[in-house]
Formats: sequence, structure tokens, C-alpha cells
Amino acid sequence: MTTGIVRRVVCAVIALALAVAAAGLAIDVVAVGTGHPPVFWPQRAITGDLEDSRWGDPAIMAVAAAAALVGLLLLWAALSRGRHHLIQLRSGDEQIDVSTTRRSRRRILADTAGQVEGVDAHRVRVRGRRVKCRATTPMRDREALRERIGSALEEQLTDLRTERAYRTTVKVRNTKGLP
Repeated sequence: MTTGIVRRVVCAVIALALAVAAAGLAIDVVAVGTGHPPVFWPQRAITGDLEDSRWGDPAIMAVAAAAALVGLLLLWAALSRGRHHLIQLRSGDEQIDVSTTRRSRRRILADTAGQVEGVDAHRVRVRGRRVKCRATTPMRDREALRERIGSALEEQLTDLRTERAYRTTVKVRNTKGLP
């Protein structure tokens, strides 16, 4: 699992547990306020147990450790970086940071592939350091079109001046079913 998914699951579980505990507490406050005994939290039993406990008791230490763990998990979730949504580009100047989003990089590459003459339909995917393009054409000479699309994508990646090098893969098929 990626860090972002783990972080979201941990936050969701903790939020659900806190919401259930808060709902139970609210129900008990209303019940005690209306003259009924508490529904979820037996306060007299809890206060009786706490009066007989010492700071070093295992139950107290376990509750304190659990509270500390929940606090650390929440702190980790708040401070850890999520998925990097920006891609750093080389600007040529050390004092200038230039970046673009993953989505805009994919759209730029898709527009580039779509502008190559002979492309009817296309789809571009970028995963990690790989750019994959699938295109369809009515032309018979798919190999030449594949090379033109590949060089156009590589030229666009060079123009973007990304910090990482990408490997491009282009597959072209014929729309009319011709070999």
C-alpha cells in the first residue's frame, strides 16, 4: 500500500472511533440529564475503579500508551507528505523553482500525440518514469507513425525540461483492421 492510502485508512479509522465515542458520550449526557442512568459509560463503576488505581498500574499505563499512540498516529498523518502532485522542472536558474502537475504533464503529452498527422484516436498514460501512448490510425504505415509519435513525445518531454528521464513506448493499431 502506498503511504497516502495508509494515511487515509488510519485517519478514517481513528475518526470513526472518535465519532462513535463522542456519540456514546452525547447519548449518556442526555440520559443523565433527563434523570436516567447512563447507557454506555457506567460512570460509578469507572470512578470506583479509578479511585482504587495508582499511576503505575498496568491498566492505567495501557490506556496512556494507547492515547499516546493515537496522538502519534494523528501527528504522523498531519505532518507526513502525501502523494507528490507536482513535478519539478529545470528552470536554468537556481533561484527559480518551476513545477507542473501530473495531470497537466499527461494532458500536454496527450495533446502532442493527438497533433501528429494521421492519428485518429490516442491515449497517453504516465506511470513513474514511463510514458505509454496507444494510438489508432487509418494509415497502413503504422511504423512510421509510431516513430513520429515517439519523437514528438520525446521532444515535448525535452521542452518540458523535467528533472527525470522518461522512457516512451508507442503502440499504433489500424482502425480499419488492415495489416
